[in-house]
Amino acid sequence: MQQDGGERRLFFPFTAVVGQERAKLALLRVAVDPTIGGVLLSGDKGTGKSTLVRALAQVLPEIEVVEGCPFNCNPRNPLEMCEGV
Repeated sequence: MQQDGGERRLFFPFTAVVGQERAKLALLRVAVDPTIGGVLLSGDKGTGKSTLVRALAQVLPEIEVVEGCPFNCNPRNPLEMCEGV
């Protein structure tokens, strides 16, 4: 379990999610190649969409971001910064 602002959340390993093979593949592809631009997961409630994303986030390395930026802009590349920075 992990603390998150006083809440206790249980995070499942990415490999522990059974099924959703196309969604897993899409998330892994965008993690490897960010030029894809993103993934939109849709489906019925309870199909594991949020669980998959949270599990993948636990596997990915931390990145540098602009402090206070809601979009987590890259501080090393002005071309990747939003207009709010």
